[in-house]
Amino acid sequence: MTNVDTTNDASGLWSGVVGQPRAVQQLQAWVADPVHAYLFVGPAGAGKRNGARAFAAAILAHEIEGEAGERQSRLALTDRHPDVDVFSPEGRSVDVESMRVITPMVFKKPIEGRRRIVVIDRLHAATPAAAASLLKTVEEPPPGAIIILLAERIPPEHVAIASRAVEVPFPAVADSVIVQWLVDQGLDAEAAGPIATAAAGDTSRAALLADDEGFAARADAWASVPGRLDGSGASAGRLVVELRSLIDEAVAVLDPKHVAEMNELAEREEQLGTRGSGRKDLETRHKREVRKVRDDELRFGLGTLSRRYRDRIVAGGGREMVNAVNRLRAATEALERNPAEALLLTELFWNLPSLAE
Repeated sequence: MTNVDTTNDASGLWSGVVGQPRAVQQLQAWVADPVHAYLFVGPAGAGKRNGARAFAAAILAHEIEGEAGERQSRLALTDRHPDVDVFSPEGRSVDVESMRVITPMVFKKPIEGRRRIVVIDRLHAATPAAAASLLKTVEEPPPGAIIILLAERIPPEHVAIASRAVEVPFPAVADSVIVQWLVDQGLDAEAAGPIATAAAGDTSRAALLADDEGFAARADAWASVPGRLDGSGASAGRLVVELRSLIDEAVAVLDPKHVAEMNELAEREEQLGTRGSGRKDLETRHKREVRKVRDDELRFGLGTLSRRYRDRIVAGGGREMVNAVNRLRAATEALERNPAEALLLTELFWNLPSLAE
């Protein structure tokens, strides 16, 4: 992979952490003697989750040679290690009640070694009270326990919990790095450029779009919107139906992956005789992935529209174009509040000026 420090990575342990050489170097330095808590901070798709997998794998396999060490790494990298737990909340916000499961995770005794690792995803989504409820656990976990907090940002009310952990920045991955990464995996360079732009520093989205045959059509559809508006509710409604149908197709790209993961879980349950184990967590993760794809598609579309109106401003457009950009910015910000998708787009399109020639 591109821009990954592999100096001490002969086995490819860190190869999934794309475009984050500084973070990789920091974490590699901590493997032999890790502290009790880390905070990975950066936008969605910047590699925090893969970084946590690789870090956990490296810690658990440290000083274990041969097949036994490889097994530790393999289990951690595939989210199947018994001494690694992941808390991944489904909702847009995380309340105190949801956080109650974390402390028992942290205090559970290790099964295979002396380390216990708990990864807490989306800490930024925790309410102030939820973050405060976790403070004592992060500050004083049991011996051998390591907590890895993942957050897109550090809200002011989370400063106290952030101060108890070593911060590791994961900035957005540069478009040029994503392009090269895609090319290295066999994608045509001409196709990689638009995908990198649409991914906006998110390597997981870039990987998804690389296998999405409908991406170019969706990009064209969003770009065509300003020229097809006529100020009527009818045109706005037609465009909303069309674009939401295209977003549904984008989400469907996840179906084979989700089916495969469910089948793998069923096979594991059959082998171990533990039916139901992990199924709810997997279903929750799938729902979260579906919602993320829809949000990413909407952000991409709104960004495409914003560029169209910004170009018109540069070409001499007046106040109406400035207002359009402001409306698009407000619509993008509204996505954080889980709005009614159809209503958001219909109202937006109804109020955007036409760019028809």
